[in-house]
Amino acid sequence: MAREVKKVELRTVDDSPVLEVPVVRLESEETGTRTSPVRLKITTEDSKDNPRLNIPDRADYESRTHQPGIEVLIEQELPNPDAFESDWGSSSTLQRQIPWGWFVLIGLLLSGAALWSLSQVQESESHAKKMQTEAATMLDTETKENQEASELLDRIESQIRRFFKSSLVAERARIVRQPERVTPLMEAYYTREPAVAQPLIHIRRLAPLTLGTNTNFWIAMVELDHSTTQNLVIDVTTSGEPLIDWETLVCYQPMEWDHFVRERPTNTSFDFRVYVEADNFYSHEFADSKKWSSFRLTALGGEDPAFGYAKVDGPIAREIFEQLNKNQGGQCSLILRISIPQGLQSRSGVVIEKLVNSSWLYIDLPDSGS
Repeated sequence: MAREVKKVELRTVDDSPVLEVPVVRLESEETGTRTSPVRLKITTEDSKDNPRLNIPDRADYESRTHQPGIEVLIEQELPNPDAFESDWGSSSTLQRQIPWGWFVLIGLLLSGAALWSLSQVQESESHAKKMQTEAATMLDTETKENQEASELLDRIESQIRRFFKSSLVAERARIVRQPERVTPLMEAYYTREPAVAQPLIHIRRLAPLTLGTNTNFWIAMVELDHSTTQNLVIDVTTSGEPLIDWETLVCYQPMEWDHFVRERPTNTSFDFRVYVEADNFYSHEFADSKKWSSFRLTALGGEDPAFGYAKVDGPIAREIFEQLNKNQGGQCSLILRISIPQGLQSRSGVVIEKLVNSSWLYIDLPDSGS
């Protein structure tokens, strides 16, 4: 049964008087102008208007109608401290999850960077090896070319020495270009001017010479005995044998140029190596400038000029002017076939029958009909 609860009543509390507390003056704009302090008064316990709640003693009543037994307290499930801490971890995990995707991405980037660096290193090593191989190949090629060039120079010098050392036409004919065509010319030439052996002192200059598209030629300036110098052209064959161009060495002419100009043999054609330049000299049979083109002809070592004429509208004059234009209008070296007709009144005029070659050197064998 429930116990009887006593009635709660209000009663006046009779306390002893409170001692006065020292007054602390608070100054402000308002209180700063006061001359006397303001005291706070404390009401006494005699006031009827100060009620106090009167609570009965605990022994006089019970706050519960039923107090739980000890068995209830024992049966209650006590909290597991491990589970409690585990709950803390799970709550923390749920609230702040670790961004594993970023770690994967960073790992992939680092792996890619490492692979790229490795590939660059391998590529650099491969490029370096390739450059080393190319450099070695170039060095071998350059060494081989230098060796071949040195051997070629030795062969050229040996042939030049061999040519000038001999005074025999047959011996010299073995060292010249186009021997089948040139040997008869050599025999006729050395009949008039016998060959003389001249030891080679040294080669002053030796350089490649490009003629048209042919790069197998070399030009040499050599010093012979008694301070004689000669310029000669050497043709290196596909087999590597150096051959001397004999015609340009002696500037071969079918007859002496001054003798031809003065004696004026008629009804015979001659292939002369001459210097050619345009002229305006017209006389006798060649007085009509509208019909004839005039050219002044001279030869190496010659003193007397001749004037050659070709039809204005003919192919010969056109070909000669083309060669002059290539030389900016200056004189050019040509092989011309010229003749003096029977009964010609002009004392210095000759007829140009053909432009045989555009230089004094035959690069290829001339036509049989030339």
